[in-house]
Amino acid sequence: MLNSIITIRHAGSLKALFASGAFNRTIGWSMLIVGMGLMALYEPWIFSMTDTWSLEMNEVLQLRHWQGVLLTMGLLQLAVGYILTKEVFAVNFRVVASVLTGLGSIAYAGGHVLIYLLAFGESFVFIGSLFNLIAFALASQMEIGGSEAKQIRILLYVLSMGMALDLVSGLVMLYPDIFQPEWLGGQSGVRLRMLRLARVAAIALPVLTLLFFDLTYRLKIKTRLAKWGNWCLIGGAVLMPLTLAVSCFTLISLKYFLVVPATAVCLGTWVGCHIVFRYGSLLERFGWIVIALSLLMGMLMGMYAFDGPLPVPSGIDNYQDLTRRLMRMGHATAIMYGMLALFFAERRLLRTTWSRINQCGMWIFCGGVVAAISLLTAFAIFELAVWCLAIGPAMICVGMILIELGGPSRIPATDNAQL
Repeated sequence: MLNSIITIRHAGSLKALFASGAFNRTIGWSMLIVGMGLMALYEPWIFSMTDTWSLEMNEVLQLRHWQGVLLTMGLLQLAVGYILTKEVFAVNFRVVASVLTGLGSIAYAGGHVLIYLLAFGESFVFIGSLFNLIAFALASQMEIGGSEAKQIRILLYVLSMGMALDLVSGLVMLYPDIFQPEWLGGQSGVRLRMLRLARVAAIALPVLTLLFFDLTYRLKIKTRLAKWGNWCLIGGAVLMPLTLAVSCFTLISLKYFLVVPATAVCLGTWVGCHIVFRYGSLLERFGWIVIALSLLMGMLMGMYAFDGPLPVPSGIDNYQDLTRRLMRMGHATAIMYGMLALFFAERRLLRTTWSRINQCGMWIFCGGVVAAISLLTAFAIFELAVWCLAIGPAMICVGMILIELGGPSRIPATDNAQL
């Protein structure tokens, strides 16, 4: 991905820490490790609850939401770190963007914790989303260099939209009487469910598209199929959160157009599978196939998830039914696991060393992914002990820690003179 690289400790300045994206990658991996550790602790407790009233309690919803925020912000920081390693922005702006998004993600995730403890926790959520919005909005207006400038600018617009939706959510927390009218419904209502998915999709799909960019750029794949897959993912990244957000705030019947971006994303992902099975590493194959299968499952779930067009299958009529919760969890976490595998594959290229500990961590991570998905499925079918649901996330957390014990990251040598 990079023509010439040197280790960050040789860059000789604090400025290099930010301009290289190392600051954001450190935040991202830290959030993801903590998030997976929390998942191992609380997932058995969450799925031991079977009555709807307990699941609708504000404390339970806030805990689940905070854990999701932590993982989403972690992925966002990895994406920022990736963009900053590409020579598409001037060094000084990269420093500003790194600080703004890093502090914004910390404030946004931390604010969801402080909501439990302090009255002004909502203010941190608002400030964090504002910092992120400013950073991505400014980035989308900056001069972008490189062959991928057009695609990166489009994705920056999508990320800006996602940060704007987070800002709206922050305003809802601060001023619920003004910004959450009754017609939006409750937390389990269709409109707010679409809004939550729009916020996640506005981050996850651009990240997935960036990973596809990295794959084709690094392997020098310029075929018509690769370009077609590229634009399928871009189209899905733009239309999915946009359709969800517009449906939430206007005509809910617009949700039927979701089949278009959902199909585009699935097709683009299967193109990624085709490429890695011909040219990619074993870890990349693992990551892309996990994502592709999960997106296909999500597309099928989407046919009934928002009350149509298909009826909800018998036995999972209630949004909080155990099987339905397990399906949602399996779909969302599998996509995240696949993305993490791809980031690990990319990170391996940026390592000066890859020790036996790192290799062991990678195998534990992959085993944890298989265990997590398999045990969720088995728990939905058989009467397993609820603590079994902690095995997969715990293995993934341990694997990530062992992988991160390796050598230092690297930054472009061409930037060293500027720093």
